[in-house]
Amino acid sequence: MTIFIFPFILLLFAWNSLAALPPQFSECFVENSSTNLSVTDLKDIARVSKVTYCQNQVGLVGKPETLDLLRSPNIQVGISVSRTSYTATDFVDLARAGSYVLYVDGTRLPLADLITIANAGAQLVVVSASAGLSKADLLALAAAKPFILNVNSLLTRIDLRDYVTAGIQVVIRASQSGLSRADIMEAAQANANMVTLMP
Repeated sequence: MTIFIFPFILLLFAWNSLAALPPQFSECFVENSSTNLSVTDLKDIARVSKVTYCQNQVGLVGKPETLDLLRSPNIQVGISVSRTSYTATDFVDLARAGSYVLYVDGTRLPLADLITIANAGAQLVVVSASAGLSKADLLALAAAKPFILNVNSLLTRIDLRDYVTAGIQVVIRASQSGLSRADIMEAAQANANMVTLMP
């Protein structure tokens, strides 16, 4: 049994992980509301159950508390770029404290900073519709560090093929990508481990 905290929704949920995707991948896209659980509460719960903590609001938990969570065993953390106010230096400091998923869902971090953060140990999930990164940026990022591309905007068959060839793990939102069944099957047949289809 895993407890998910969306700053802050508390859910009890049995997690069946998707191949190669981090446990907090889908959970941290969920909208959130508040709860009275403190960082101490989360750490106590983590002694008996896995906790997924999604930080996607400003000011509810600060950097020192997030560092504390990252150093705690049994707590998986996901952090949004657009919904928090951390600087690139903050994200690097957090990555050095413990591995987390960084949702690149805003444009305020340039490519060079994203590469630095990824190299520090964060797992990047780039949200195609809102990250503001070009194809060249994505390929440069892939050359520096593997990452996950959440495709929730129109994508061509050629771009999909190029991303998979570059070693980018692609999660395709079927209703938003504009890709056909044949497009997706072609990419998946080239490397099934790199392509995931979601509604």
